[in-house]
Amino acid sequence: MRPTLLIVDDAEFLRFVLGEIAREAGIAVVAEAGSAAEALDLQAALEPGLAVVDLTADAVVGEALLGALLARDPALALAAVVAPGDAEGAARARARGAREVLEKPYDPDAALAALQRLSCVPANA
Repeated sequence: MRPTLLIVDDAEFLRFVLGEIAREAGIAVVAEAGSAAEALDLQAALEPGLAVVDLTADAVVGEALLGALLARDPALALAAVVAPGDAEGAARARARGAREVLEKPYDPDAALAALQRLSCVPANA
């Protein structure tokens, strides 16, 4: 079964860019959300197996969203997006359940590799 992805980013163009990278990785983008509330609604309706959450616009909301998404589906494979060089943000994201951390703006090769790893991670890894 092809992995399914929810992309959460307030920037529509960057959702598009990440969606193209995901499709290249063989991942079906089932939804894109511009806000935490929209992401939770889409997760409930579509039950994606993967989610990428941008933390750069509002880290507090984004980090809370990571926890909320995992609370609803502990098997969800999560990736967080942080600003370049934000080691503290990356560590907080991992502590909240992110299995992969991407930097924004996206390096296409790094994002592709991270999405491929994320889509192959067994549940509760």
